[in-house]
Amino acid sequence: MLIEYGNTVVLPTWELNEEVPTGYSRIYYVTEGDVTYEAADVRRTLKPGFLYALPSTLPYHVWRDKRKDFACTYLHVDFSKFRVNDLIELSVEEDTCLCVFIRTVAKAISEKRIELLEQLAEDFSYFLRESENFIPNSQMLTTVQKYILRHISEELTIESLSGLFNYHPNYFIRLFRRETGYTPYQYIVQQRMQYAVTQLNRGLPNEEVCYACGYTDSSTFTRAFRKYYGVAPQKYRKGFRKP
Repeated sequence: MLIEYGNTVVLPTWELNEEVPTGYSRIYYVTEGDVTYEAADVRRTLKPGFLYALPSTLPYHVWRDKRKDFACTYLHVDFSKFRVNDLIELSVEEDTCLCVFIRTVAKAISEKRIELLEQLAEDFSYFLRESENFIPNSQMLTTVQKYILRHISEELTIESLSGLFNYHPNYFIRLFRRETGYTPYQYIVQQRMQYAVTQLNRGLPNEEVCYACGYTDSSTFTRAFRKYYGVAPQKYRKGFRKP
């Protein structure tokens, strides 16, 4: 699922400090600048001319060198059948399929071809599959994700999810966290917020997005959205976004 996208030069103060796994992967094709990525005991520099997929199952910290502009084409993607367990780096050579693919993505972004971008985002999985850090989801996680998306506008509980497998809720929570790095409740929130962004990007009014994501009132939805993305839905719609 495509969540966000852009061709951008980020602000000097740009920084990401994800204290819990995001559940989706940020994909950057760096065209200019130096960016530092840090997760656990690993520190890497993201370099121009390379494509990076940031992990969906790990906390991480990313910041730019304030002396140099950081320019990139980016996508935020929740790969429905895969997860990214660690940083993936791909060299983008001239006149290769990957190079042409990224140029197509950048052009689709500039022309706001949303349906094309959604398909291209899913197709990125083709280039990531050779990496040992691009892991197929288990049947359990795939089933849970499909169930949440089908019932995203309804009340979702741990009991209803664990009941899909006839598991005790406590056992289900432990099993789910062991596989993903976060709790089922955190995953439900992630899926609701990601779905909200896709609907905002399609131009739906805030109130419609609120109910479509399973919230019963706009104030609760706005608080949850601000906590997750750092801005209210209204500001997000106006372009106050973080690549």
